[in-house]
Amino acid sequence: MSVPCTVHPWLPEAASLHQAGRLGEAAALYERILAQDPENFAATHLLGVVALQESRFDQAEALIKAALVINPDDGAALTNLGTVYLRCGQLEAALARFERASRLEPVSPSTLENLGSVLRQLQRSHEAVAPLRRAHAMDPGSAAIGNLLGACLLDSNDAGAAAAVFAHVTRHDPESADGWANLSTALSACGDLEGASASALKAVALQPRSSSALASLAAVQLRADRVEEALATYAEAVDAPDPSAGTHCAYALALFRQEYVDDALEQLSLALTADPDNLLARWLLTMSQCKPIPEDEAEIDASRKSFSAHLEELGDWLAAAPRPGAFAVVGSRQPFYLAYQHFNNRDLLMRYGQLCARAMQTLPEPAPNAHEARGPTLAAESFAAGKLRLGIVTAHVRSHAVWVAVTRGIVQELDRAKFDLHLFQLDPQSDSETSWARERVANFHEGPRDLQSWVAAIRAAKLDAIIFPEVGIDPLTLQLAAMRLAPVQATTWGHPQTSGLPTMDLYFSAEAYEPPGSETHYSERLVRLPKLGAWFEPWTIKTTDADLASLGVRHDEPLLLCPGMPFKYSPGHDRLWARIAKGLRRSRGRLVFFLGNPEEIPQRLELRLRRSFRAERLDFDKHVHVLPLLARSRFFGLMRRSALMLDTVGFSGFNTALHGVEAGLPVLAREGDFMRGRLASGIMRQLGLPELVARSDDEFVDKAIELAGDVGRRKALTLEIERRRPALFKDAAAIRALEDCLVEACGRS
Repeated sequence: MSVPCTVHPWLPEAASLHQAGRLGEAAALYERILAQDPENFAATHLLGVVALQESRFDQAEALIKAALVINPDDGAALTNLGTVYLRCGQLEAALARFERASRLEPVSPSTLENLGSVLRQLQRSHEAVAPLRRAHAMDPGSAAIGNLLGACLLDSNDAGAAAAVFAHVTRHDPESADGWANLSTALSACGDLEGASASALKAVALQPRSSSALASLAAVQLRADRVEEALATYAEAVDAPDPSAGTHCAYALALFRQEYVDDALEQLSLALTADPDNLLARWLLTMSQCKPIPEDEAEIDASRKSFSAHLEELGDWLAAAPRPGAFAVVGSRQPFYLAYQHFNNRDLLMRYGQLCARAMQTLPEPAPNAHEARGPTLAAESFAAGKLRLGIVTAHVRSHAVWVAVTRGIVQELDRAKFDLHLFQLDPQSDSETSWARERVANFHEGPRDLQSWVAAIRAAKLDAIIFPEVGIDPLTLQLAAMRLAPVQATTWGHPQTSGLPTMDLYFSAEAYEPPGSETHYSERLVRLPKLGAWFEPWTIKTTDADLASLGVRHDEPLLLCPGMPFKYSPGHDRLWARIAKGLRRSRGRLVFFLGNPEEIPQRLELRLRRSFRAERLDFDKHVHVLPLLARSRFFGLMRRSALMLDTVGFSGFNTALHGVEAGLPVLAREGDFMRGRLASGIMRQLGLPELVARSDDEFVDKAIELAGDVGRRKALTLEIERRRPALFKDAAAIRALEDCLVEACGRS
């Protein structure tokens, strides 16, 4: 903070005492000056500075304001008043003072640094870059300015420029562990993991017990998929002196990656002890109440109540005071596992959606012209008369389940005479499908970009409607979907339950998936597209022999594949699998489950299933094979050697069931109460094979046992599947219905 002096004869002595830290004596002398000269600017201002240093913020504000009445254009006083507001969390008020001070003192590095600092705290790092670049040019040796500039460049998704600035800082101060740690972060963001690792190791070598240095090393290890090493290093980081709330949160996120939920929650509790107002910790804590592998139904019920209570608490906290950075935490963790619980989640997700939308309202307006930094210039035909401008916003323009099942067909079959299509590829990952889409779509927008630049790009397209193929998987997609970026916004069953967002108008589902009355499952207007609701092509996958012997699987007994990811299996259905195994003792046969990642999840599922088998007096190992995840071609080979596929109960597998159909394997589906439990049954009914659909658990068990023992019936079903399956593919009626709905919705908006 600035401490100016004037010519009053007592001021030099008072200022000397002040600079020496003898604040009480300095204040007494300032008060004596004011007793003689009540309009003395310097004494009034500096007495306010003393109050600021002693955290008496109300007095500091009153005194410095009084000084500014005397001299309204004093940059030091404006800066100190800004600091008062900053310390009180009044960021907008602080910004106004720092902006005015920077206009009055445009060549003051410290003034520009203050301005950059508050802009970053307001999540306006884009705007902070320009003043900080000027400050850095004036004082290139300042590590504080350099590190702040680099951080803002990282926030702005300009990792290369950030790395250059941090490298400059380390050249000027090679003994700074913080400088090397920051450089590591930037290099990691650039994809230079080798350089990032070397920089992090330098930081740790300089300060072996530095929490921030250790955290930077752990972040690189995690980025390189050395997860266990990263967890061990994070454990050191939080054990070092004074770990930040951010380090506790980073460790928690790493633990969540392995689904060590209880340990992660402990770290979030420690983060909130260090910083009770930490946005990220509060958000993560709320969104992590539902575990991937609950022990039993009672734990599911408790988790739902806990999630509800945390939602209310977080909502009250967000409403209690301005939270300018709230948008940044949206999507950092989502209540993903709620979908795997057998309940109507609409009301919970609507409360969650309101929370997301409120938080996204804190996003600052994008910087001018940021939207087309990397994307195409909008062509004149984008605004051709009569065309509806449709955007598809997704992180999955590649070989991904959402792209294959939902999005690709829209991109391929959408009528370009009626629609001007803009495809926004949020994730820079690409493959042959990305190349296909890039060639197919005239307006293809791709990154990497930050959130504000994507908002600007989408708004610049002046869309009539947006489809988000999924909401609930990708964090950036959620942030954008929780904003109003087009008059009509829709989502689909890429994540098969309601988004809960007040910004989402339509939900595109399908007649085959929706039971009567299912409108009550959605916060959006439900649209039942014809049949399976999508246009998709058969997979053309080379089949590799499964080599059963190498998998430890016998070839002389029927294999019943249970191919769902472990978190899809609810504890309420554990006994169902044991009952099937018990019935197979007569017809012989094995249930085949698959391991998933991380290891913690399948291990917990196996322990739970073993308990269920013991309750039925069954030897789990005699009735079940647990296999590793197989390459797709080998999995197809295994399906061709199997007797039956048993769909997951409660959360059906669309792509997996379709793969079974393509392999000629009968798929037995248990038709659920919600769309997410009816994907496979919808396929079987569309094939005209209702005998492969069970409407109760008992029927599911009976049909599984019966089919396992009836080789002739299975062969007949395979022939029927192979004969009828072409009817599932390339159904343009779904796309035409989607087009009609969008035209109608845009006409109403």
